[in-house]
Amino acid sequence: MQTDHTITERKFDGTYNTNGGPQFLGNSLNTNGGPMYIDSSPDNRLPASVCELPDFLLSPYFTGRGDELLQIDRTFSTSSGNPPARCVIHGMPGVGKTQLALKFATLAFQNRQYPYVFWVSGVSVEKLSQDVSKMVDLVRLPGRHTLNQASRLTAARAWLEDSTAVRSWLVVLDNVSEETAITILRDFLPRENCNGRLLITTRIAAIVERFTASGTLSQLALQPPGISHAVAMLVAGAHLEQEDRERPSYITIEHLVQSVGNLPLAIDQAASYMRETRSSPQEVLDVYNSEEVSEILLWENDLSRYEEKSVVATFTPALSRIQQTAPDAVILLRLLCFCDPEAIPISIFEHGYDTLYQGDRYGSSQAQAVDKLKGVRGFRQSWKRVSNALRRKSRHNTVQAQGGQKLEAVRDLFLSRLRLSRAIQEVQRLSLVAYALEGGDRIIRIHDLVHLLLRSKLMTNTERGQWLEIAIHIVCKAFEGIGDHRSPQNWSQCSRFISHIESLEKFAEQYRLKSKELLGASTWAAVYLEKCGLYEKAVTLNKRTLEQKESILGKKHPDTLASMNNLAVVLRSQGKYEEAEEIHRQTLALRDSVLGKKYPDTLASMNNLALVLDSQGKYEEAEEIHRQTLALRDSVLGKKHPDTLASMNNLALVLESQGKYEEAEEIPPQTLA
Repeated sequence: MQTDHTITERKFDGTYNTNGGPQFLGNSLNTNGGPMYIDSSPDNRLPASVCELPDFLLSPYFTGRGDELLQIDRTFSTSSGNPPARCVIHGMPGVGKTQLALKFATLAFQNRQYPYVFWVSGVSVEKLSQDVSKMVDLVRLPGRHTLNQASRLTAARAWLEDSTAVRSWLVVLDNVSEETAITILRDFLPRENCNGRLLITTRIAAIVERFTASGTLSQLALQPPGISHAVAMLVAGAHLEQEDRERPSYITIEHLVQSVGNLPLAIDQAASYMRETRSSPQEVLDVYNSEEVSEILLWENDLSRYEEKSVVATFTPALSRIQQTAPDAVILLRLLCFCDPEAIPISIFEHGYDTLYQGDRYGSSQAQAVDKLKGVRGFRQSWKRVSNALRRKSRHNTVQAQGGQKLEAVRDLFLSRLRLSRAIQEVQRLSLVAYALEGGDRIIRIHDLVHLLLRSKLMTNTERGQWLEIAIHIVCKAFEGIGDHRSPQNWSQCSRFISHIESLEKFAEQYRLKSKELLGASTWAAVYLEKCGLYEKAVTLNKRTLEQKESILGKKHPDTLASMNNLAVVLRSQGKYEEAEEIHRQTLALRDSVLGKKYPDTLASMNNLALVLDSQGKYEEAEEIHRQTLALRDSVLGKKHPDTLASMNNLALVLESQGKYEEAEEIPPQTLA
């Protein structure tokens, strides 16, 4: 006979007593504080019902997760076949797996879905054995007092597999580790009895596969809650008043929970910090955005319902383990932690590595070139030309000198596709990153707090600068390898780099690292943004790049003047003509002074100034400058040069705008094509 577990679809709701625990009428409390219902049957008779849950772990501020609770309920309600239905909740540390499982188990018992509910810790074999042993006592198995630990595991499994008694049960295996997974699968996991249900939580992705291999199950990849529920958690935990969504204080709270990636553990910790230090949301947000963020991450919340008392304590075991057992994974994480954590294509680093490898091949050709030039008349002048050309091809020598061994380790990792795949598998296995295949590319996603902890826990202060420089070098080389960033056919490739270049810029500023390579990549990134019509982002990036170039190269450096010109061009595209005109005039004056009146860049500034004057209806001045530009380009570049023809075309257009049609018609028609 099979018990019917079909449940009408509904939203979960529970009744709580004043201290936040579930309300069970007539229940007594066991020694560890969890609710334990046992009827008054004789000692060796099975109780009518048993509920052994650590309700002290359930946060009184639990909110949301309705969809996830329903998903678990549907999985258990619609299961078929003889084996007990299984559902595995997996996800990164601190995301709320235990809280969700505890909430479901509490409500399931309260709603009388399962008369027997047990909680088994999977943190260690010792705790697993203790909880299973307690289960044997609670169901009053005959002869239990003479059983050793190993026999108790077997006896508990036999009781759970006994389908003749027609009893429904729910067992929660919480926080299963690699160590306990082996014991559970071998000695404890029930393989029969369709009346049973197994709810498993783990932070290790590989464990999901192990439980899948031993039977069918449903997976629930738990993600951080949505912004509204995250805000509600912080407001309740910090004892704040409910805020109107439109008020600035509510927006500050939103920014605060977003700064910790909506991670429940981090929200719980931030709320504790606010309560204990009497800090406002804005004050805590300022700390999170400063170098003092570790003050909060290390803050221990003694009242936390989570197993670990701080964010750092939560992730330290995984980071320590990966440092001891997976050096390739550590290398990968040290590179990724400076990129935008939202979506990091591994192909960026693979392409960057290819350029580094070409640089190594170039190193041997450099020596050959020197040997051939030795003894040849004019060697010094010839070598200067060769060395300048070679320097333009490869700039990784400086990085190699500062972190040679690290750079070699990176090259070795990306040289072996097998090693790279294993490194990705390892960081994914420990739930430090999320991994997906999108469009044929391997994409890594890192939670914001993990992103921060990687930089603080996997590197010293000195190493951070070295690894940042290596990351900059590889990403910039890959971006450079795209080719013409202005060409629409390359825009899809360019788009994958923008957020990572911006992230590298942020960290370069934070660590006071000045990189000409990064400046060059930022310049071309801004050009791409302007060409595809993303003007606001292009202006922001151009302004930031210009400021950095003025600091590093000086205000009169040709590259600085190029960024001034690019900024003015984007402002004109936005219709901000007056601002564009002012910058174009400044650029022209500086280029005239530094490069000379006839230099192509100076002539380009003259042309751009005339165009922005034309856009404002200042036709007479625009015409005069167009005529000067045309005369100079004709003299310097020749009549058939594309820039000369463009000036002829621009002059014709400004003449037409003034109604000077006869003069415009005198310009050769091929220039108007």
